[in-house]
Amino acid sequence: MSNTVIIGFAGSCKSDIILYLSRILHVSGERTAIIDRSDNCELVYSVPYENGSSCLIEYRGVDVYLGFGNVSVENLPVNDYSAVLVDLGTNPHTYGDIGLLKVLIIVTDLNRHHIIPLSSWLGNLPVRPDAVQIIRDTVYGKIRAEYIESLLRTRHFTNLIASYELPFDEKEYSARLLTQYDDVFKFSRIPKEYKAMLTDIISEVFEKQRRDVRKALKKAQQGG
Repeated sequence: MSNTVIIGFAGSCKSDIILYLSRILHVSGERTAIIDRSDNCELVYSVPYENGSSCLIEYRGVDVYLGFGNVSVENLPVNDYSAVLVDLGTNPHTYGDIGLLKVLIIVTDLNRHHIIPLSSWLGNLPVRPDAVQIIRDTVYGKIRAEYIESLLRTRHFTNLIASYELPFDEKEYSARLLTQYDDVFKFSRIPKEYKAMLTDIISEVFEKQRRDVRKALKKAQQGG
């Protein structure tokens, strides 16, 4: 797996992030795969999926492995790809994959029914991976991102290398919904903070020049 970069995604509200990153990587010329090992299988609502069993589909140049919650990444042909994005959700059967990741991306919104299961999952990590934390859809009120981080205890269980707070944005939410309904989705109206986060992840994790990533991002945003 030395030439394959594997990124894990834990938590909830992350399907659009996975799909956006896969489009940018594909446009950049990376042989890309998405593996759904999550417990809620949200990705099946964003790609052409018709049967109830695990399967491999090709979606706009990206291979998508659906329903592989009980199959370790080591047992899948990840060496065929340069970039592999693994949706871990909060599936307890995925801990064996953590040591294979270059980075773990932890995603949640402010909903307690998302935060508590994620906190429990993080508390059982077998190692302290490098991690990026994304707290999204934040709104003004009593529940702040700092409080969510105190519940997750991300810094205690991981080596946190970056953290993002993305306020709720109606236009971004509208673009997020289109990833579920449009086969060719555009995300040109996402906020600059979101675009900067995607650029950071691609450039840092895959060691690409930021100008090249921004060029690929712009093309992917238009449906590339």
